Amino acid sequence: MSVAMKYFNNEEDAALCINDSFIKVCDNIEKYNSEFSFITWSRTILTRTIIDELRKRKKYNETMFISDKIEHFELAEEEPKEELSIDNNKILNAIEELPNATKKVVKLYLLEGHTHSDISDILGISAQTSKWHLKTGKSKLRDLLSD
Repeated sequence: MSVAMKYFNNEEDAALCINDSFIKVCDNIEKYNSEFSFITWSRTILTRTIIDELRKRKKYNETMFISDKIEHFELAEEEPKEELSIDNNKILNAIEELPNATKKVVKLYLLEGHTHSDISDILGISAQTSKWHLKTGKSKLRDLLSD
């Protein structure tokens, strides 16, 4: 439920996606590879079910797609990070203030642990665009949390 609630504003929508993903897990249990964690496998199904639901509702149309020209853009290395002690709720609230496309990439990368390759498959964007959204999101989060 905690994973689904990161993407939906109400428990009803989250519960519907959890139910749909549970059905998918049961229908595809024979495809499960026991070499990998069951939790990770089922969480991936849940995340993809959530993304599919968002696409169905056309909420996903707000996603900003960057031109393919950015494919060759070299991302600059980030400055060294300084230690901060910030409440988790403050961080989650700051993430919610990000633009929708950036918010989705930040959640998938930082909260769910997906790679940029996974994110590009899930959201239908390039890996470079995913990296750009993550870099932009981190920068905006630093600004929001430094206040």
